[in-house]
Amino acid sequence: MLSSNLESMSSGRLKKMFTKASKSKLYGVGIGAVGTAAIQSSGAMTVMVIGFVNAGIMALPLAATIIYGANIGTTITAQLAAIGMFSGNSISLALIFSAFAGIGAFAMTFAKNDSTKLWAGVITGFGLLFVGLTMMASSMSEFAELPEVVEFLSSIDNIILLLLIGIGLTALVQSSSVVTTLAITMVVTGLINLEQGIYLTLGSNIGSCVVAIIAGFSGGLNAKRTSVIHLLFNVFGVVIFVIAGFVMGTFGVQYSGLFESLFPGAPSTQLAMFHTFFNVVTVIIMLPLTNKLINLVVRLVPDKGEPEETEFIPKLHFLNEYMLRTPPLAVQQVMKEVLNMSVIAMDNYRKACHMIRTMDFSKENEFCNNE
Repeated sequence: MLSSNLESMSSGRLKKMFTKASKSKLYGVGIGAVGTAAIQSSGAMTVMVIGFVNAGIMALPLAATIIYGANIGTTITAQLAAIGMFSGNSISLALIFSAFAGIGAFAMTFAKNDSTKLWAGVITGFGLLFVGLTMMASSMSEFAELPEVVEFLSSIDNIILLLLIGIGLTALVQSSSVVTTLAITMVVTGLINLEQGIYLTLGSNIGSCVVAIIAGFSGGLNAKRTSVIHLLFNVFGVVIFVIAGFVMGTFGVQYSGLFESLFPGAPSTQLAMFHTFFNVVTVIIMLPLTNKLINLVVRLVPDKGEPEETEFIPKLHFLNEYMLRTPPLAVQQVMKEVLNMSVIAMDNYRKACHMIRTMDFSKENEFCNNE
């Protein structure tokens, strides 16, 4: 609810930001980070970028940097979850934020203005996020006391297995934010330790590419390349951190130990800050290598030229179902599609006139396909 309402409010502005985007790499990272923080969905942001690339509005280098920024922006959800886990002798912040759900729901019920309803939806979604966190935490605290559960989870110490679980869970729910929030809740309630939570979170970053891959491979060549850029960015980042973890392990140092010393007594903040640290460091490493990454992707997804026509299958050129998640972009693409169809119609009119005038029917099949 939070994501869809924020997206409805922000996507028009994001479209303007995209269309005015310069070729500055830092500008692209900024748009990606701010945009994703605003709409609370890196998946929606990436699909939006793929749509622009597919339509020829955006070049691959800019798309790559916006995707980098989207990975930073998505960490805001984990930070919100970490805040929601704070409680002590004073009133729990989760309790205060949960009250927003009631206030927002009341406003949604009685508001007549569409803008007010959107804002109320944002407040309700924000509140419900903390209601969900509180319910998960209270349920898991009892679950965590079962000896069978403790024994099973403590036995999963294989890094690769934890990564695969993170990838699988995220691919299943199609949201890295959900899996990261779940990992934070499990760490806070003692179901898993911080080190396990860290590798689950790393895996979730790779799993989050599923939505982009589905969207990209239903589009054109550059849309496919954009989705591969997203996948490789996350894979390279995870590989770098896993290798660094192995190297640190030889000296008896673990990521969990570092973040426990930096944020003592706050396990939710420790994991949320690692998530942010991972994405920021990966962007810093990959930003100067953007052109090399694009060259690699171009080799992996080459332009094979126009395939020989065997059977004609009508298709849309500027629109696919994944763009419908972002209405302002979809409307713009529908306009482009209608203009494209008008160009095809005019071309057919000229072909018809030519055939009638010259009685040359060599392009009759092309004419029928256009129709």
